Amino acid sequence: MNAVAIRGLRKVFGRFVALHEVNLEVPEGVCFGFLGPNGSGKTTTIKIILGLLEPDGGEVYVFGRKAGSYEVRRRIGYLPERIEYHNHVLCVDFLKYVGILNHMKPSKAERTARDILVWVGLEGWEDQPIGTLSAGMKQRLGLAQALMGDPDLIILDEPTSNLDPIGRKEILDKVKELASEGKTIFFSSHILSEVETVSDYVGIIFHGRTIKQGRLHDIKRELIRRKAEKYELVVDKTSEVLSILTEKGVEAHVEGDRIIMFASNPGFLERLIPKVLVDADAQLMRFTPVGDTLQEVFLQLVSEVSLEEGESG
Repeated sequence: MNAVAIRGLRKVFGRFVALHEVNLEVPEGVCFGFLGPNGSGKTTTIKIILGLLEPDGGEVYVFGRKAGSYEVRRRIGYLPERIEYHNHVLCVDFLKYVGILNHMKPSKAERTARDILVWVGLEGWEDQPIGTLSAGMKQRLGLAQALMGDPDLIILDEPTSNLDPIGRKEILDKVKELASEGKTIFFSSHILSEVETVSDYVGIIFHGRTIKQGRLHDIKRELIRRKAEKYELVVDKTSEVLSILTEKGVEAHVEGDRIIMFASNPGFLERLIPKVLVDADAQLMRFTPVGDTLQEVFLQLVSEVSLEEGESG
């Protein structure tokens, strides 16, 4: 079963169409990276999954039930992009209140709150007013409140904002830990390297439409096959091989111990390399296509869609 299934989702605000047609499938027990430029409809989609907005078309199901129902909401934890607190409230009391809202007994809510505060890295701050926390610590508190009801689906909107590099890594490690325990993570972030670090699946929307979704590995492999122009070559005589490649008209440069090559005709390059190695009396260590980073994949897909829209317009 999918944790989230969205079909033909549409949302209109006055004359503005925020979502034209969003289709997503989020399998259970994975970390799903939700991507899109600013204004693409990510937050609107999340609010409809949560039941905070009603769609104007399409269907949204969470664990097989229609989004917005009481049963569905009880299974979701949510960290919004921006969260405001009452600064005079103690951290543990805030989480205890969230637990009571999730139908916990007060004693259990307090025990759970203290355990989660330690887990997110706020040990020693349990009985301190929220107003004494730094911005990064408040972000950790926000993650803690998202976990108080032991949700099956955890929606995180920019969960590492306000965190330093060490804090970011710690939170990303926590996200991976939650996914390894069978939780479904719906992870929205503008920092694509972070999404790539934790996500098994991704969904990319642009101008209110889904432009690509699926396993991150499969999407990258598809684009490599389609483009198939970037290769890396590792040999024991880098400068000699690079010189010969350049003489043969191959666009190439050195990155560290690798020669990076670009070819509009990959077959030509594959036939050329053995001859170059013989001419340079070089030993081959590695010759492979180079997979794109998630950021490169994202930019390529958005660029392709923009071109298509420009041509159709």
